[in-house]
This record gives sequence, C-alpha cells and structure tokens, in this order.
Amino acid sequence: MTPTRTHAEWTYPATLQNVDRTCAAAASILNLYTLSAKDRFALELLMREALNNAVIHGCGRRAEKTFTCQLMVSESAVTLEIADDGTGFDWRTVLCTGCDSTLEGGRGMPIYRLYASSVTFNDPGNCVTLKRIVEGGIDARHTDHAE
Repeated sequence: MTPTRTHAEWTYPATLQNVDRTCAAAASILNLYTLSAKDRFALELLMREALNNAVIHGCGRRAEKTFTCQLMVSESAVTLEIADDGTGFDWRTVLCTGCDSTLEGGRGMPIYRLYASSVTFNDPGNCVTLKRIVEGGIDARHTDHAE
C-alpha cells in the first residue's frame, strides 16, 4: 500500500457555495503537486459532481445538513471521499441502468465511470469514494502539505 502524502478533510453545511469553497481548497492543495491538465480536470469534475449530488440530492439543499469531503493524495493516486447526512440512494440499481441524455440529471454515474479509476459506495449510498490513478505517479512541486 502506498503511503498517503496529503490528507485533508472539510465538513460544511450543505450549500452550493460550500461546494465552491471545498473545490477551491482542494485545488490549492493539488497545486502543490505536478498533475497533468487532464488529471486536474478529471479531479475537479469528479469532486464537483459528487459534492453537488451530496448537497442537492443527499441533503435536499438544506443547510442544516452537512457534507464531508476527504482528499487523499498518495504517490500514485488521488482519492476523494464525499459523504452527506442524507439517507442515501439505491446505487446498485443506478449502476445497472444507463444514462438518459434527454434528462437534466442522472449523469453522475457516467461521469464517475469515465473519470475515476474506481468508484465505491457505502451500503446505504450516502458516501462515495472516487479514486483516480495518475499515470506516471504524483510528484510534489514543493513540500508535502497536510491539514
């Protein structure tokens, strides 16, 4: 198992403004590492999609509920774990169905499959772990950072 270089965690009220806040904080940490533009795009997209789902669907946009986001950087991958206070959803059924491109929603799972190396959910479906393996490994630009 590769050691974790960076582990950061944020817990905020479930608002879209806090999605932006979390993504900005994560980007500042990822800037400490040499990542390709493709990996940066994928990680930002995965994080925003999962956080938006947590706020909109998991917490019903109720600011009295919270989401938690963990960012873990190892020598070969970046892992995101996003959990919310919601009851979860039947991810097993969603995994088996395709995306209907005529709908405004329901694109989370195809995005996860396309941009993450692995996708796992906890049993109730209110926590998703997205791991992206970075080809060539992850090099620190300066010093390692931990929060």
